[in-house]
Amino acid sequence: MNRIVSSLPGRIRIRDKRLRDQARLNELKKELLKIAAITELKSDARTGSVVVNFDSNLIEIAALEAKLDLAVDKVLAEPVQLLTKKQLNRYNKIAMVGSLAASLAFGVARQKRFRRWHALTGYFFVANLGVHLYLYRKTLFR
Repeated sequence: MNRIVSSLPGRIRIRDKRLRDQARLNELKKELLKIAAITELKSDARTGSVVVNFDSNLIEIAALEAKLDLAVDKVLAEPVQLLTKKQLNRYNKIAMVGSLAASLAFGVARQKRFRRWHALTGYFFVANLGVHLYLYRKTLFR
Protein backbone atom coordinates (compact mmCIF):
# COMPACT_ATOMS: atom_id res chain seq x y z
CA MET A 1 0.00 0.00 0.00
CA ASN A 2 1.67 3.21 -1.11
CA ARG A 3 -0.29 5.38 1.33
CA ILE A 4 1.52 3.92 4.34
CA VAL A 5 4.47 6.23 4.85
CA SER A 6 5.78 4.76 8.10
CA SER A 7 5.23 1.62 10.09
CA LEU A 8 6.47 0.77 13.56
CA PRO A 9 5.29 -1.98 15.89
CA GLY A 10 1.92 -0.80 17.13
CA ARG A 11 1.83 2.32 14.91
CA ILE A 12 1.17 3.07 11.22
CA ARG A 13 0.98 6.46 9.49
CA ILE A 14 -1.24 6.89 6.43
CA ARG A 15 -0.83 9.95 4.22
CA ASP A 16 -2.69 11.08 1.10
CA LYS A 17 -3.26 14.54 -0.40
CA ARG A 18 -6.98 13.91 -0.63
CA LEU A 19 -7.17 13.53 3.15
CA ARG A 20 -6.56 17.26 3.51
CA ASP A 21 -10.32 17.60 3.16
CA GLN A 22 -11.71 17.45 6.71
CA ALA A 23 -14.93 15.71 5.62
CA ARG A 24 -13.00 12.87 3.97
CA LEU A 25 -10.69 12.64 6.95
CA ASN A 26 -13.65 12.30 9.33
CA GLU A 27 -15.20 9.66 7.09
CA LEU A 28 -11.93 7.71 7.08
CA LYS A 29 -11.72 7.90 10.88
CA LYS A 30 -15.24 6.42 11.13
CA GLU A 31 -14.21 3.56 8.82
CA LEU A 32 -10.98 2.91 10.73
CA LEU A 33 -12.73 2.82 14.10
CA LYS A 34 -14.67 -0.22 12.86
CA ILE A 35 -11.43 -2.24 12.98
CA ALA A 36 -11.27 -3.86 16.41
CA ALA A 37 -7.47 -3.86 16.84
CA ILE A 38 -7.15 -0.07 16.48
CA THR A 39 -6.77 1.62 19.84
CA GLU A 40 -6.22 5.26 18.89
CA LEU A 41 -6.35 7.57 15.86
CA LYS A 42 -4.62 10.91 15.46
CA SER A 43 -5.40 12.87 12.32
CA ASP A 44 -4.12 16.09 10.80
CA ALA A 45 -6.04 17.63 7.91
CA ARG A 46 -3.24 20.11 7.23
CA THR A 47 -0.83 17.31 6.26
CA GLY A 48 -3.47 14.80 5.14
CA SER A 49 -2.25 12.09 7.49
CA VAL A 50 -3.64 9.70 10.06
CA VAL A 51 -1.59 7.95 12.73
CA VAL A 52 -3.11 4.59 13.62
CA ASN A 53 -2.12 3.06 16.96
CA PHE A 54 -3.09 -0.59 17.27
CA ASP A 55 -2.61 -3.63 19.47
CA SER A 56 -0.15 -5.86 17.65
CA ASN A 57 -1.21 -8.86 19.76
CA LEU A 58 -4.73 -8.79 18.28
CA ILE A 59 -3.88 -8.59 14.57
CA GLU A 60 -1.00 -9.28 12.23
CA ILE A 61 0.53 -6.30 10.48
CA ALA A 62 -0.25 -7.67 6.98
CA ALA A 63 -3.91 -8.19 7.85
CA LEU A 64 -4.16 -4.71 9.34
CA GLU A 65 -2.52 -3.15 6.28
CA ALA A 66 -5.03 -4.93 4.06
CA LYS A 67 -7.94 -3.63 6.16
CA LEU A 68 -6.48 -0.12 6.16
CA ASP A 69 -6.09 -0.29 2.40
CA LEU A 70 -9.74 -1.28 1.96
CA ALA A 71 -10.94 1.48 4.27
CA VAL A 72 -8.86 4.16 2.54
CA ASP A 73 -9.94 2.94 -0.90
CA LYS A 74 -13.57 3.02 0.18
CA VAL A 75 -13.32 6.62 1.39
CA LEU A 76 -11.13 7.94 -1.43
CA ALA A 77 -12.86 6.09 -4.26
CA GLU A 78 -13.52 8.38 -7.18
CA PRO A 79 -17.00 8.32 -8.71
CA VAL A 80 -17.29 6.40 -11.95
CA GLN A 81 -17.34 8.81 -14.85
CA LEU A 82 -19.21 7.61 -17.92
CA LEU A 83 -17.53 9.92 -20.41
CA THR A 84 -14.51 12.11 -20.02
CA LYS A 85 -14.61 15.64 -21.36
CA LYS A 86 -12.27 14.60 -24.18
CA GLN A 87 -14.48 11.67 -25.20
CA LEU A 88 -17.62 13.78 -25.05
CA ASN A 89 -16.03 16.45 -27.22
CA ARG A 90 -14.83 13.84 -29.75
CA TYR A 91 -18.32 12.34 -30.11
CA ASN A 92 -19.81 15.81 -30.28
CA LYS A 93 -17.47 16.81 -33.13
CA ILE A 94 -18.36 13.66 -35.07
CA ALA A 95 -22.06 14.43 -34.59
CA MET A 96 -21.50 18.02 -35.75
CA VAL A 97 -19.74 16.95 -38.95
CA GLY A 98 -22.32 14.25 -39.67
CA SER A 99 -25.31 16.50 -39.06
CA LEU A 100 -23.79 19.34 -41.12
CA ALA A 101 -23.14 16.97 -44.03
CA ALA A 102 -26.65 15.55 -43.79
CA SER A 103 -28.21 19.01 -43.56
CA LEU A 104 -26.31 20.19 -46.63
CA ALA A 105 -27.24 17.04 -48.55
CA PHE A 106 -30.92 17.46 -47.71
CA GLY A 107 -30.70 21.17 -48.52
CA VAL A 108 -29.32 20.49 -51.99
CA ALA A 109 -32.15 18.07 -52.75
CA ARG A 110 -34.93 20.14 -54.29
CA GLN A 111 -37.77 17.87 -53.26
CA LYS A 112 -40.28 19.06 -50.66
CA ARG A 113 -40.11 15.87 -48.61
CA PHE A 114 -36.46 16.58 -47.72
CA ARG A 115 -37.10 20.07 -46.30
CA ARG A 116 -38.15 18.70 -42.93
CA TRP A 117 -35.03 16.49 -42.77
CA HIS A 118 -32.88 19.48 -43.73
CA ALA A 119 -34.36 21.49 -40.84
CA LEU A 120 -34.06 18.64 -38.32
CA THR A 121 -30.42 17.92 -39.13
CA GLY A 122 -29.73 21.67 -39.02
CA TYR A 123 -31.24 21.86 -35.51
CA PHE A 124 -29.16 18.85 -34.49
CA PHE A 125 -26.03 20.61 -35.74
CA VAL A 126 -26.87 23.78 -33.80
CA ALA A 127 -27.50 21.73 -30.62
CA ASN A 128 -24.11 20.03 -30.97
CA LEU A 129 -22.49 23.37 -31.66
CA GLY A 130 -23.97 24.63 -28.40
CA VAL A 131 -22.45 21.68 -26.51
CA HIS A 132 -19.10 22.30 -28.22
CA LEU A 133 -19.13 25.98 -27.27
CA TYR A 134 -20.10 25.10 -23.71
CA LEU A 135 -17.14 22.72 -23.41
CA TYR A 136 -14.76 25.39 -24.71
CA ARG A 137 -16.32 28.37 -22.90
CA LYS A 138 -13.24 29.05 -20.77
CA THR A 139 -10.95 29.00 -23.79
CA LEU A 140 -13.24 31.29 -25.79
CA PHE A 141 -13.54 33.96 -23.08
CA ARG A 142 -9.85 34.32 -22.16
